[in-house]
Amino acid sequence: MKSSFQRVRQSGFTIVELLIVIVVIGILATITIFAYNGVQERATNEKTSQALTAWVKALQLYKADKSQWPAYAICLGEGYSYGLSGTETSGVAQCRQSAAGSGYLENAGFKTALSPYTGGKQPTPSFVTARSTDTNWRRGLTYFFGGGGSGDLVYIEAAYKGNVTACPVAGGVTGNKAAWGDNTYCIYTLGLTTDS
Repeated sequence: MKSSFQRVRQSGFTIVELLIVIVVIGILATITIFAYNGVQERATNEKTSQALTAWVKALQLYKADKSQWPAYAICLGEGYSYGLSGTETSGVAQCRQSAAGSGYLENAGFKTALSPYTGGKQPTPSFVTARSTDTNWRRGLTYFFGGGGSGDLVYIEAAYKGNVTACPVAGGVTGNKAAWGDNTYCIYTLGLTTDS
């Protein structure tokens, strides 16, 4: 017979053991979330980098075939929305807006002209927006002519998620990096418009 002073050990967890398990689960969850976010960011940037490489090669083939760069200032790819939020159905810009209030849009003529060089597809980047101000931002990929040196230069701008350490090389072309907001945009110089 058991005395009233004897304790019967019951099975189960103590509060300390439960707290340790909760803390370990919390640490593992935090590590998993950070790892997932890093993988997601890399996947987003890889999609843009692959589209950029495809466009650089297509534009270089066009240039070799026609002895000139396409004379457009447009968004590369398809499916862009308007505005800084990227959710608007109309506006002045889809992939690039300058502080002056002008912007770049998708262009059907450009898509038709480059279709033989892209295999009939429109390589489309991730729609990441690098924001300097509400009226000066970049999204996805932008192709345009700009000023410089002995002739106008031909550029592609690419927006990447997060603060990338260096701009990815695309089709042998390196880019210059700028951090805007929480994201990065890189500008790639393809050549001079006067190149032949």
